[in-house]
Amino acid sequence: MTKVRRKSTVAPQLFSEIDRFDEANSARLGLICVQERIPEDYTRWDIEYNIDGRDAKLTCISPSEYGGVPHGLDGDFATLLNVLYLEQGAPESGEVHTTAYQLLQKAGFPDSGQYYQSLQEALDRLKGATYTASESWRDNKRKRWTTVKFNIIEQIDSDTEGSTGFGVGTTLKIRLARPVVQSIRERYLKPLDMTFVMSLKRSLTRSLYRMLDAHRYDPATPQEPADMLRLPLLQWARECKLLETVPARVKRNLEGAHTELLERGYLRSVTYEGSRATTMIVYEFGDLPTTTPAPEPMIEVVPDSPVTEELRRRGVVHPVARKLVAEYGENHVTVRLEIFAAMIAGGYKARNPTALLVDIIKDQEGKYAAPALSPALEVARPRVKPRPEPSEEDSRTLSQQMDAAFRALPPSEQAARAVANVKRFVGKELREGHVRGLLRALQAGELDALELHNGVTRAASELRLPEFAEALRAAYDDT
Repeated sequence: MTKVRRKSTVAPQLFSEIDRFDEANSARLGLICVQERIPEDYTRWDIEYNIDGRDAKLTCISPSEYGGVPHGLDGDFATLLNVLYLEQGAPESGEVHTTAYQLLQKAGFPDSGQYYQSLQEALDRLKGATYTASESWRDNKRKRWTTVKFNIIEQIDSDTEGSTGFGVGTTLKIRLARPVVQSIRERYLKPLDMTFVMSLKRSLTRSLYRMLDAHRYDPATPQEPADMLRLPLLQWARECKLLETVPARVKRNLEGAHTELLERGYLRSVTYEGSRATTMIVYEFGDLPTTTPAPEPMIEVVPDSPVTEELRRRGVVHPVARKLVAEYGENHVTVRLEIFAAMIAGGYKARNPTALLVDIIKDQEGKYAAPALSPALEVARPRVKPRPEPSEEDSRTLSQQMDAAFRALPPSEQAARAVANVKRFVGKELREGHVRGLLRALQAGELDALELHNGVTRAASELRLPEFAEALRAAYDDT
């Protein structure tokens, strides 16, 4: 029998106590329709704004086969992915490593088939819907408004153990939109009282709370949340992406969410002013004294590995450097860096050193042999000295630097990278139950992520991969 997690009654936190954050652009724009249910033909909405005296626009277009535009519970999962991305150190790849079970648990939803289906449908909508923010996306680093086009989720890699539907064993690798990733890594964030969000009973209330809370922050003064908002009712209905825009129906559709937020103390009052055509909705907040400062976003962004940084230092652009390390592995790239360095130190004149380095890394034909150079290069450059072997001390120092960088990652990211390395070498030798058992052992602290990460690499260099895989199968089977 599925155990349902009851929503607890908690008060909103003081802003100075909040330690979770959400990406500020997507929160402020309200990318998710607050309605819990919509007709399947609700596949597009367009919102026009005036930002700093300039015309701005936000558009969403979503395929009907996914159930229309993102709405309802989709907002819970979209927010949670941003939170998890931050918890995992906001890696440059934009990837979140998680499981379907973990997403439901962190969102406070039951571990049931209905919610696994809702999660799968939500992720499909978040990937399928295309947003265009015209002059309405804040480039906080340059203090200007820009235009971006994106899908909240760029890619979903899921392993459902042979099934087409999500379940308790489903593992997920989700890559978030580049504009969102860039904003988060540049710390354009707003505080998020995640405990309070999860305690709210209805998805409509949670969605409206996130919209209201985001509107309290002025992009120019993010540390000064407003204690009152005064908004044109019809404009507010459009920003909430409500289908109904008749004032009486807007009031009725939002009434339940208003009531819950009033009862919980987040709102002190909700009033309406003006005539039918010019109705204003006035929110007064009751969750904090106006003198309480909002917290600074103290987050740790995962640094690139030392190998990636070395490629960048030698002129390889960041995306290419990351792709090379991801595709060929840190050990391979490190060896090829040594070959490149030895060639340059030996006097080889490259017309384009960066292009040469990339070619050396990609070489699969033995053009750049180690430790000595190929005969063709020796003919072209007869005076090149033999490539010096790295000293034991140099090798040990590099190994220590890489280990220290790995240890600096959050535990969840360490686990994800360790399992990814295992899959790279012996993935075909393991069933999903073995991978899930590894993940659980890592998360429980029963297995050291660095030892696993380095162990499989060492086994590959010593030609012991079959024995390594057999040991994993014997020790970690979660079927």
